[in-house]
Amino acid sequence: MSSAMTKSSQSCIQSGPESGRTRPALMLVLLALLGVALTACGPSAEDTNTTGLNEVRAAVGLGELVRSPELDVKAKAQADLMARQGTVFHSSNLASGVSGGWTAIGENVALAGSVDDAQRALEASPGHYANMVNPAYNHVGIGVTVRNGITYVVQVFVSF
Repeated sequence: MSSAMTKSSQSCIQSGPESGRTRPALMLVLLALLGVALTACGPSAEDTNTTGLNEVRAAVGLGELVRSPELDVKAKAQADLMARQGTVFHSSNLASGVSGGWTAIGENVALAGSVDDAQRALEASPGHYANMVNPAYNHVGIGVTVRNGITYVVQVFVSF
């Protein structure tokens, strides 16, 4: 009887000649799904930049900037435009696309090899750093675009 159980066990493990191909394919699919799930769990480049920006503000005793979906759209459009043109430049009309009622508005733009490198470059620039630590600003939009290995970062600051 133990011999029959062994055969039965073996037949469950190997269900035929196609099982050798099915299992590796299934494993590849499962590994791909796991990779996607793990990637999706990490913070976005925009979230990472917001964290870095708020750390700069905290270091000088300022409150955190609140991310604004409206400002994110504006910042992302500018980052995309810079990436398409392969250079860094400020928005031609900074107030365009921003709801009324704001009292101050500013923009930082950078390009670098990574979001962290762009943030360090902005912090090293007196004018850009002044935007980051301006106590009047209370909202921010972040846009990040990577193209051809170059990371374009846009920060749009607003005081509402």
